[in-house]
Amino acid sequence: MSDQDPIAQTEVPTENPRKPVSLLGWTLSVLAVIALVASGWYAWSAYDRVRRSESELARAAALLEEAEEDLLLVDDAVQVEIGATVASSTVEAVDLATSVRDDAQEASEIIDEVLDILPEDRVAYAEALKDSADARVEMMDLAPEILEADIRAATAIQYADQAVAEIKASEDLSAQAVAEFNKHTADGVRASDALSVQAEGKLQAAQSLIASATASFPGADFTAFTGYVEAKISLIALAKEIDAVWLAGDIAGSNAKLDTYNQRDAEVVAMAQALPASVRDPIANAYNAETADASKRYFDARERARTAGERVGELREAAADD
Repeated sequence: MSDQDPIAQTEVPTENPRKPVSLLGWTLSVLAVIALVASGWYAWSAYDRVRRSESELARAAALLEEAEEDLLLVDDAVQVEIGATVASSTVEAVDLATSVRDDAQEASEIIDEVLDILPEDRVAYAEALKDSADARVEMMDLAPEILEADIRAATAIQYADQAVAEIKASEDLSAQAVAEFNKHTADGVRASDALSVQAEGKLQAAQSLIASATASFPGADFTAFTGYVEAKISLIALAKEIDAVWLAGDIAGSNAKLDTYNQRDAEVVAMAQALPASVRDPIANAYNAETADASKRYFDARERARTAGERVGELREAAADD
């Protein structure tokens, strides 16, 4: 080889090229892992939601069960017939109704929140439980209105009964006054006048008591009784005039007034016969008018609660048998 020859190029051994990593394959692998993790997370999340919904449903049922005893106390108080005595249970029931209502409302709201999450085989039970809760809410909304009317009516009855006692006492005193006057002696007439004064005081007390009864239950119409008492007071005033004229020595004048007295006495007797059978009747009539709507709605809701409660019991038994 001469110096003039081109430089001979030696062969340089070539390296084997690296195989490129497949980006697509790697990406698919990552996505598969992500999908697997997501699938597991969603499955666990769905299971956890169902588990929580079952737990919340049990909490709603527990709220209703724990309030059951108080609910029954309120229900018993609502059904007690009104009388002259305000039962302590009636006063207590007014306060209990609020707490029972709050528990039932909370139970209903809990069921609302989980109803779409529960397993299909638990939906009917949850709906029945919610029906029971909603019916209880309405019952307890209405119960205080009825119970407070019971308390006011009982108070009015106490005053009205006392008024009748005063009226009867007055009538007895007036009868004694007539008997004393009919002795036609000065002592007898003076005794008659003293008894008439006592009878008048009894009637004035009756007026005050009837006014208190009316204030306790404003819807009660005691017009017949107040009219009778006023007529009796007017009759006693006339009897006192007759006594005064007789004691003054004017027997003829006294006898003349007696004719008027006897006529008015007959009118008062007719008024007494036309009075309601009981002084409690005006209160009962007003009470029924005031509470009729609330009572009907209460007992309608009570029936719905009873029906729903039976359904809840049936579904529980069926679930226990499965």
